[in-house]
Amino acid sequence: MKRFSLAICLVLALVGAGIAQDKAAQSNIVLDKMRQIDLLNHILPLALKKEQILKMLPVIEKARRDVKLQTDEEAKFLAQNAAKVDKAVKDGIEKGDVPDKQLLRELNAMVRVFAMKRAAIASDNATMVLDVMKTTLNAGQMKVAANSLDFKIYNPNVKPEDIKEEDRLKLFVQEVILDPLAYDLLVKIQAGARG
Repeated sequence: MKRFSLAICLVLALVGAGIAQDKAAQSNIVLDKMRQIDLLNHILPLALKKEQILKMLPVIEKARRDVKLQTDEEAKFLAQNAAKVDKAVKDGIEKGDVPDKQLLRELNAMVRVFAMKRAAIASDNATMVLDVMKTTLNAGQMKVAANSLDFKIYNPNVKPEDIKEEDRLKLFVQEVILDPLAYDLLVKIQAGARG
């Protein structure tokens, strides 16, 4: 009887874990759709034409490849250092060893390098996409893009008079056009867009 109740408890625990994972996956789907709504709130007022989106998509694809290359490089580097990290965690838990200061310095340096590379790629990608937008969108569409986001939310210390239109446009590209969920939206909008 004990084995039977233990087996039932194990099955219920596994089912519970499966339900929890399923709920988390369902929550992520809803969160992605909520983000898509927010992106549409910024993209649709541009009233992009099919040919405009078609001109923008290749440069967005290149930006996405650049991000993926950086992510892959980080994953490779992390995999190379996983054993050291695992050992430090294991020694901390099992032996009470405080992580080595040299290891902490190495890990902090690694994180800083990753952050700097990501920021440089994000800036380069935003400039690249913005250059295409400048030659593809009309003045009205560019004005809508520039005024779409509240710059103060992203940089609360900046004075409104110090914010240049170029900075507003670059922020729009980084936060909206280059959002990972925006690409599929643009493809779908393009498929249904008028001339």
